[in-house]
Amino acid sequence: MQLPAAFWTHPPELLHFDRWGRRCQHRTFRIPYTSSTATVTMASATATPPKPSARPNQPAPSLWSIPAPLQKLFNQFPLVTLDPNPLPARSQTLTSASDTLPTLYIFSSDEDALEGKPSINPTCLKWQTLLRLSHVPFLTSPSSNHASPTGSLPFLLPPRTVSPNPIPSTSIPLYISRHTNSPKEKKTSPRSEAYLSLLTPLRLAFLQTLYLTPAFTPLLKKFYIDPSTRSSVLGTILQTQLSAAASSAVLQGLGLHSQTGTGGIDSENLYADAAEALDSLAILLQESQTGWFFGEEKPGEFDAGLYGYVGVIMAHMDTPEGRLGGLVRRAGGGGGELVGWWERIRREAWGGDGLSEGGEK
Repeated sequence: MQLPAAFWTHPPELLHFDRWGRRCQHRTFRIPYTSSTATVTMASATATPPKPSARPNQPAPSLWSIPAPLQKLFNQFPLVTLDPNPLPARSQTLTSASDTLPTLYIFSSDEDALEGKPSINPTCLKWQTLLRLSHVPFLTSPSSNHASPTGSLPFLLPPRTVSPNPIPSTSIPLYISRHTNSPKEKKTSPRSEAYLSLLTPLRLAFLQTLYLTPAFTPLLKKFYIDPSTRSSVLGTILQTQLSAAASSAVLQGLGLHSQTGTGGIDSENLYADAAEALDSLAILLQESQTGWFFGEEKPGEFDAGLYGYVGVIMAHMDTPEGRLGGLVRRAGGGGGELVGWWERIRREAWGGDGLSEGGEK
């Protein structure tokens, strides 16, 4: 059967022929032919409009939104707040006492910190000594730069019943003046600032000795590496990092910013500069009538800062390999000014009796 051309004016996809000539749910109509008629069904020419969205005003999903299946899963497991973890075992001994005493966080081992022994780090030993010289009672706890709010040690944590805010080392003198009968901390005089610069060559020689001299590698491991990790692999990596940082600091201190490694360090000149600085400090002590720097009646922050280096040197580096111990003893023409000053500081702050392990009683 051939359909007339007028039949195809409708889109083919909208047509449906009833195979058995029955009436169906579609619209039914007849198309006349010359011989007979055929029953043709055609779906409605009007396309069914899409159903409107159930939530037309719903915003587009965010990149950080949780998919619905995961949201349903999370709803089955509500958030539960667990009890806080207990303090480390080494902190239990500080809990009761730290309610009334401040805690100084320093480089130290657990055992030495518990007994209040001197730190091997010059900066930590400086503030540790100044607090003792000022007769401020405090506790010590081992820590690291990563745990410090300022990124470096030491820092002082006031008693827990007073304030939870840590005190950086630069604010320790103010803390001392507020908690003792000592006068308010004096401003640094131009003369003392000039002598403070003499600590720089001493610091560079100290870094060269401890971090870059193979004879002192066991000392470096004992006080800086072993307390941080028990893994030999991680210990080797940490030692490499410490040595690289020390080498970079020495090079920068010498003004050799463009060089890398230890090849650019002239150790002879380094120790010569340290010897000259110690000679100047010894002569300054000779001019003092009180035995303390700048003629002060009692040791102050400058004395504590120098003791931070001299104390560690005389306790752990007074050997032929270290050379720094010999420089301290020969400073000022070998008159023994720095050695006598070092012993007075030890007696005043640490109750030392001349033993080489600074502060042991």
